[in-house]
Amino acid sequence: MYENYEEFEKAKVKCQSCNVWLDYKIVVPSDGCKLNPKVMVIGECPGKDEIIAKKPFVGKAGKLLRATLEEFGFNFETNALISNVIPCRPENNKFPKDKSIVGDCYTKWLEQEISITQVEFLLLFGAQPLKYLLGKTGITKLRGQWYELPSNDKVKCLPTFHPSYVQRKAYMADGDEIKEAFRNDIKYMAVTAGIMK
Repeated sequence: MYENYEEFEKAKVKCQSCNVWLDYKIVVPSDGCKLNPKVMVIGECPGKDEIIAKKPFVGKAGKLLRATLEEFGFNFETNALISNVIPCRPENNKFPKDKSIVGDCYTKWLEQEISITQVEFLLLFGAQPLKYLLGKTGITKLRGQWYELPSNDKVKCLPTFHPSYVQRKAYMADGDEIKEAFRNDIKYMAVTAGIMK
């Protein structure tokens, strides 16, 4: 266990312990409020834009996510922190199939980050956070419902669609419905966490 967030982050960005790191040799740190954030926003893994900026959620999907979060009162200086299940970009943006590698990475970094920040709420975007944090599958069926984090039942989790999925579905028949669900879930978290009155 690390003494503080700064010590934790220094160790995290130097991590080279699995072969996912080998593809691009960059560990993307979390972004936002690192001192007792109210909500931690968790995606799957960094993409091309994220390893260039060394910042999570800055590409096309990231811009949609950040704009929506800000609309509902999330502030990356005062109440929200953005992270990922794994902090390295996998080759060709394909999330690793090796569950042991992902599980070890989650335990080593994200689980500790949740503990160090003493965050109360987790907003989970996409199938991988649902799988690795809650041990569940079926984001379409389970989104918008509250769950307790298995490793710490004081932490409440709300899964929803990944913003890249929302964008991919934009021009399809169910696109508006998916976008509305995505926005409603973020608003639901904002109200429950006391971010939006």
